[in-house]
Amino acid sequence: MANGTNEGRELTSMETVDPKRLVKLGRAVVAPFRMEVAKSGKVAPLICKQIFRLLPGKRIVALAEFEGKDVLVKIFLGRMATRNKDRELAGVRLIADADVRTPTLLWQGKSECGRSDILAFEYLPDAIGLFDRWREATGDDERVDILTRAMIAIARLHQKGIVQEDIHLANFLLSKGRLFTIDGGGVSRITKGALPVGFSLHNLGWFFAQFYPRFDDFVSIVLPAYEAVRSWDADERRVKMLQREVMRNRESRKKDYLDKVFRDCTRFACEKRFNRYQVCERSALDEDLLPILGDPDYHMAQGELLKDGNSATVALVKTDNRSLVIKRYNLKGPGHAIRRAFRKSRAWTAWSNAYRMEFLGIRSLRPIAMIENRAGAIRGTAYLITEYIEGVDALECLRNTKKPNGELEALAGILHELSESKISHGDLKATNFLMAEGGPVIIDLDAMREHKTQASFHRAFSKDLDRFMQNWKDQPEVASQFRGLLSEVNVAASAE
Repeated sequence: MANGTNEGRELTSMETVDPKRLVKLGRAVVAPFRMEVAKSGKVAPLICKQIFRLLPGKRIVALAEFEGKDVLVKIFLGRMATRNKDRELAGVRLIADADVRTPTLLWQGKSECGRSDILAFEYLPDAIGLFDRWREATGDDERVDILTRAMIAIARLHQKGIVQEDIHLANFLLSKGRLFTIDGGGVSRITKGALPVGFSLHNLGWFFAQFYPRFDDFVSIVLPAYEAVRSWDADERRVKMLQREVMRNRESRKKDYLDKVFRDCTRFACEKRFNRYQVCERSALDEDLLPILGDPDYHMAQGELLKDGNSATVALVKTDNRSLVIKRYNLKGPGHAIRRAFRKSRAWTAWSNAYRMEFLGIRSLRPIAMIENRAGAIRGTAYLITEYIEGVDALECLRNTKKPNGELEALAGILHELSESKISHGDLKATNFLMAEGGPVIIDLDAMREHKTQASFHRAFSKDLDRFMQNWKDQPEVASQFRGLLSEVNVAASAE
């Protein structure tokens, strides 16, 4: 067992640890490690070989070996371990009672010292999550098939009055052509009989809200598979009710998503001090990045200057492992500093908007870190650090491409997506699109705004479109093609 002198350090290969140590380690738990597990009155070693999911101090989901066999284990930690185990166990039984396939529960046990609860399930070595299948899908037919499979499983749960509260594609696995529903901890019975229409549509709305808006047309395509299981007749009013639920739940998910990008969590490392606020992608926080975060001005001075303006200075900084762009938002004088002192910095806004674009599936710069120099509540100079994107801007690209049909369609596609989400950019110059591998990427996000009303959006987006079209005054053929491609965007933007 681990002793008190090494509880805070990371695990070394194949240490035997107890639950108290696992809680103490938090995110530093790594595989492989071993636990002594009491099962059916006997104690035997459980060797955790690969961690699939880690909720620090609460739960570990891992591939493990027990008595010579591979199993999928859920290790519940902390004061709520037994309660959370019981919830998982009850949910798994509800899934099975609804005649929905779920991995077989093989056994349950406790750590030798009794401070954690363990559930062991059959391990499906060839399993792939529906979320991974969705990301790998190459066409709409495949995506419709994925959603249809999920609809049938969800409908069977609903028919028994059962819901999976945090429902998403990652809670479904495909193995040898069979669909498995997992994660019993979020499963509960709402009614003894079939789930009422309102509850059903709310749960379905939460499911569909996880997808980008461009896939909303799939709702009406796959809903009949759900309705067939529920023995519901087709009803256009029900489709519209579901679409409203999708929009409402997507807004709720987006708010939660954007709140997380400013606080310490699994994905982000956040540091708050009197003189500094810093948030960073946790996966990017390494020995290369730490010195840059400590003194961005020094590394900008050592890098390649890309822009030296009054309002912002931009530099390309290269390390051994990556290339980064640092944008410093300058304070132009005492008056400007006073006006900005108690407002969100432009770096803060750009950081938030980059993740707004990520949530909506619109290609934009990939943020790495954001820094604000502060004096208590007073904000000073701020920095946005992003991944370097290889490529030329749209203006240069279209001037040097003889038949830029694909490029024009891709640019128009981004404007369509912005329009569908009621987002204005604020400075839609062609130089704010980088033509990267895989398609154009939109940059310079600190003036971007998501509008609550169609009228507000129409005014702002009309200015965006006017600014965008000014880029092509000396290229009448390109301008004409853009007017055709953007005709529907204009209609959408002018609809009151």
